[in-house]
Amino acid sequence: MKYRVLLNTDTQLFTVVDKNNNNSFADGKTIQEAVSKLQKTA
Repeated sequence: MKYRVLLNTDTQLFTVVDKNNNNSFADGKTIQEAVSKLQKTA
């Protein structure tokens, strides 16, 4: 799975977005947490 990683500096949360589907994304305190959540929804 390929994804983009964004960091919201206000909330200190990482957002991981599926490169093939912009509507598929997940947030987490760490990149690993966000990726894990995204993989569970895919």
